[in-house]
Amino acid sequence: MAHGTTPDGILGKVIGLVSLFAVLPVFSLSMPLSFMFGSPSCWGFGEKYRPSFSYVWSKFMTETVMGCRLKLVGTRALYKDGPCVYLSNHRAWADFFIDMYLTEGRAFILSRFAVAYVFPAFMLPAMWVGAVFAFKRGKAGAHEELNNALDAHFKTFTDFSGFVVYPEGTRNTRPKSLPLKRGLIKYTHSRSMDVQIIIGGHKEHVLSEQRASASWGVEIPVGYSEIISSKAFVGDFEGFYAEVKRAWELEWDRVHGEKDRPTRPYHPKVQLVEYTNGMSVLLVASSALCFVAGIAAVIWCVTLAAAAMPLGVALGAARGA
Repeated sequence: MAHGTTPDGILGKVIGLVSLFAVLPVFSLSMPLSFMFGSPSCWGFGEKYRPSFSYVWSKFMTETVMGCRLKLVGTRALYKDGPCVYLSNHRAWADFFIDMYLTEGRAFILSRFAVAYVFPAFMLPAMWVGAVFAFKRGKAGAHEELNNALDAHFKTFTDFSGFVVYPEGTRNTRPKSLPLKRGLIKYTHSRSMDVQIIIGGHKEHVLSEQRASASWGVEIPVGYSEIISSKAFVGDFEGFYAEVKRAWELEWDRVHGEKDRPTRPYHPKVQLVEYTNGMSVLLVASSALCFVAGIAAVIWCVTLAAAAMPLGVALGAARGA
């Protein structure tokens, strides 16, 4: 079955690879591009509250660039009445913007620091505003150091009330879930935070380095679980973990279940935040740099085309002779 603009078979693999190479430059500059062309706009300097960078960026990538069509499975919606850890399924690169959009930009994403070396124009602004918590793989058992760093992140970036965790620990595009890792679920329990599970299907068809493919217009079925409160399991992590596991499996089966399940179009609501002076400076500076980079790219392409014209004329003359 085709997903989005990429058909099945060998032709689909070729189209998917070409699409991936076409979208990667956009993805690498997606944060400043979303400032310039995203909707709703970040540029209302006279307004006290404006759309959060994380919401504008994630919506720009999900709906504008990749044309994803979100379909809500069931009637449950995003929990936003207190600190919450959102457990999501990890399938591809597309997870990062789709899952942030599904949390309305209220949750930051955990990412390995190495990604900043690959996509600095996206990662550095995202880290600056707290939308990405970049970590380095440390020595075994360094859980408390990571937990303390997460606590500090929450205190520094108060616009975020939660973060997205991929509890399977790795990408998984199989029909069945992998066992859930305990590390950050233990963090959630120790900090008395709530948990909501958000499962999205077909995300690997949107933008995937593993499949070496990208596609526009993929339909993404999305399901939100009931809330699991760690306060109901004080001193009982095993009971809390078992309840999280039960809810995860139910939501997984609900989203990946029968094709005739009831769904409706879904557009996450905008989150408004108060902009700091630093955010305004970042908005202007990154947009200006992106504009300059775009002009430089156009000049470079025109220069290459102009340089190639004499060679083309010479080859044409040689053939005529």
